[in-house]
Amino acid sequence: MLMPVAVLVVVILGALAVDRAVVFGAQRDLVATAQAAANDAAAAGVDVDDLRGGSRVRLDAARIDRAVAAAVSVADGLVASRWEVQGDVLVVYLERRVELIFAKGVPGAGDTQVVRATARSVLVQS
Repeated sequence: MLMPVAVLVVVILGALAVDRAVVFGAQRDLVATAQAAANDAAAAGVDVDDLRGGSRVRLDAARIDRAVAAAVSVADGLVASRWEVQGDVLVVYLERRVELIFAKGVPGAGDTQVVRATARSVLVQS
């Protein structure tokens, strides 16, 4: 009588472990994408004319948009992105939904989970 219950518990715990692994893997990939987007956008977004003129480093919003879009385009799934400049720091925020595998079979559980990533990049003029 206890053996079927024990097997059921092991299967449920295994399903939870697989779903968590899927979420953590997706989050790790999203963090890497956010870091690449922030680095690329900070480097590509520099206003070259101002930099050559010897003035303070300024970022061009259109170039940043293109760099972030290019970095996010290679990510898995549909990724929502936004960015902002905080002082001398460019911050990129990414968000995407991850499909869960076994949670779909659990009543009341969601089919997806949202993962988020934030990355910061500073371009310093030496």
